[in-house]
Amino acid sequence: MEIDVRVTQLLCSRLCHDLIGAAGAVNTGVEFLSEDGGGAEAMDLLAKSADRLTRRLNFFRGALGFGGGRQGPLTLDEARELVHGWYSDAKPQLLWTADMTAAGDGGVLKVPGIKMLMLMTLLAEECLARGGDVEAHVVTLDEGLGVAVRAAGTGARLSDDTAAGLNPSCPPDTLTPRNVLAHWAQGIAQSQGAFLEAETTLDEVRFAVLLP
Repeated sequence: MEIDVRVTQLLCSRLCHDLIGAAGAVNTGVEFLSEDGGGAEAMDLLAKSADRLTRRLNFFRGALGFGGGRQGPLTLDEARELVHGWYSDAKPQLLWTADMTAAGDGGVLKVPGIKMLMLMTLLAEECLARGGDVEAHVVTLDEGLGVAVRAAGTGARLSDDTAAGLNPSCPPDTLTPRNVLAHWAQGIAQSQGAFLEAETTLDEVRFAVLLP
């Protein structure tokens, strides 16, 4: 997987975009505390904003950082917790439980695949502007390991930006902060000898990859 400087810069821009809202809310809470009568409301805002910022930072550390696990390599079980943390205040509902990952949490899915799966859940969220359900699956098949994320809800759609980012032939100089995560997820898939596909039907978008 070749890394372009522009891609790295776009990843940083995307991270900052997704973190600045929560960070700004923390600052607002601090300002409220400095005003008369802002105690209880400000503390509530601070607590919620700091929690959201921490959850998002932990998610990106797992999905994009080196290693990413609490005590070493990232596990599928840890990834599930991090994704649940991201989705705890998201518009769509996450449907990813232990029994939905038939491959289990015993190391069947390697770290690159786990990180790719986490990014796939973000791509799925972006398909559901009106909310809906996001389902994550990891299953052992005869042909290999199947990783899939389904976004279902009214008006679910794959944006042209994301579709372009998933195209392996997409030139880095045409990428934007809006689709760089799709490009990165596709790069991970290709580094594992696989291809991340997206299929759109009525009110549904499916992301899937078969890892050999």
